[in-house]
Amino acid sequence: MEPSVHTASADACKVGDRILLRRYRPDSTINQTSVAENVEAGRFLPGPVPEAVIVVIPESARFALSFVEVDPCKLLGLDRVTHVLAWVAEGALYDQLRDFRLPHQPAGVHFKVFPRMEEARAWVEDRME
Repeated sequence: MEPSVHTASADACKVGDRILLRRYRPDSTINQTSVAENVEAGRFLPGPVPEAVIVVIPESARFALSFVEVDPCKLLGLDRVTHVLAWVAEGALYDQLRDFRLPHQPAGVHFKVFPRMEEARAWVEDRME
C-alpha cells in the first residue's frame, strides 16, 4: 500500500515517484487555506516532490473566492517543481470548470480540467514525457 497523507478536506498519495494524486472529500471547501494545507501535507510523503499533480474534485465541493484572489500557481507550488496539474471535476462540476484557466500561469506549466480520471492520467503522462 502506498504511503498517504490526510487532511480535513482531502487525502493524497503518490502514484510512482512523479505523480501526486489528491482526492478532495465530498462537500469540502476549496479555498486558500485548504489548498495550502493540502500542499503542505503532500510534502510529508516520501521521495522527491512530484512533477505532476492530479486533483479529484467531487461534484459537491465548493470553491471559495479566496482561492483565486491570491496567485494560485504559487499557492499550488507550480512555480517550483510541479509542472503538470490536472483537475478531475466529477459530474456536473466539470461543466462549470472545464474552461477554467489558472491566472498568472507560469510558462512551462501545463493545466487542464477533465471529466474522468483515465483522461487526466493519460494527459499527465503524455506531458511528462
